[in-house]
Amino acid sequence: MQLKKLDQSFYPDHTHLSEALDNVNGAWIEGKTRGYGFVLIPINTLTFALPLRSNIRHKASFPTVGKHGETHKGLDFSKALLIPNPSYISDELFLIPSREHTRLRSKEHYITSRFTKYVERYIKATVANDRNILNSSAYRFSTLQHYHAELNI
Repeated sequence: MQLKKLDQSFYPDHTHLSEALDNVNGAWIEGKTRGYGFVLIPINTLTFALPLRSNIRHKASFPTVGKHGETHKGLDFSKALLIPNPSYISDELFLIPSREHTRLRSKEHYITSRFTKYVERYIKATVANDRNILNSSAYRFSTLQHYHAELNI
């Protein structure tokens, strides 16, 4: 499991992602498109990029430092980005402390499984219009709302 960065070409092509990192009302915050670290997760024919973030306060994540129930650092499922073109992934590696990287690598299958279930639950809740799930902290600000066509919803 490698941590990569987004290529700068991603940002101008995706200003419509209102819940994406560093995007407010369809405009990227000046100077904030600094290249977050991402882990790529394939689901069927789609490839998602899960960002590594600090100060996560919800359970729709995988902690690398800290734990659920407290503010932690880790992969944030709710800010996943669909990567339709491999050119949006930079060749540049994103470096984190080796302890965190080892934790990510050792849990690759688990992370992929949890994220897949997260997406499947979103699809089911959207189809059923389950407002309890869709308004929960796990999904209220999820970027998945931008990918209904790709998720066949």
